[in-house]
Amino acid sequence: MRYRLAALVAVAGIATGAALAVATPVTAQPGAVVTTSHPLFTWTLPANEQSDALYIADTPHTTPEGKFYDENVVDLGIFTNNERQWSPPSPLYAGAYWWLVWSHDANTFQSYYSAPTAFTIPAALTLLPVKTHRYLNLHWLDVSVRWRANVHGLTAKVRLLRRGRTLWARSESEDNLIGSPGSTTFTWYRPRRIKQGTRLTLRVSLLASGAKKTRAFVARAP
Repeated sequence: MRYRLAALVAVAGIATGAALAVATPVTAQPGAVVTTSHPLFTWTLPANEQSDALYIADTPHTTPEGKFYDENVVDLGIFTNNERQWSPPSPLYAGAYWWLVWSHDANTFQSYYSAPTAFTIPAALTLLPVKTHRYLNLHWLDVSVRWRANVHGLTAKVRLLRRGRTLWARSESEDNLIGSPGSTTFTWYRPRRIKQGTRLTLRVSLLASGAKKTRAFVARAP
């Protein structure tokens, strides 16, 4: 009985040692909602331990040794100076992510992987100034919609209203490159029943991943 108890204590001690010999996340905390595409990751380490790398993946699944599968890694930082903080140089798109730290014992060189820590970057849309151009001889109106966003794709919508009633509506699904402005142009051809110069309301919207931006303007029929 004493031998069995001693064995259990020994096993518990080994398990506790293993649990302590990994990085502890400081930021981003588990379940954090991060409002930047360049999150700052910080962590602490046990004594005699050094940081080797930080991995970001789009799933929490890990190999038997504790690291992310290569095909799920979206970014990583390799360390040579035992860093305790890091921010990805390339922006991250909106979505759910997990991060972990790979470290090693400076004396034994044994490697450790911290448990995956979840964080989320919500969709962020910025509707840039909308440009319109009237071609009076051709009776058409160009509407240029521009944006900045952290999503892979979005939908741009435009509507022209007169006295609250929709005269014309269009939408386009667009790919988006994070870090660069995107744009698309819609063209409305004025029907004869609408007089040139008629005051209209132009409503422009961006939609993506539950986020929405809308703006309304006064426009004149071409």
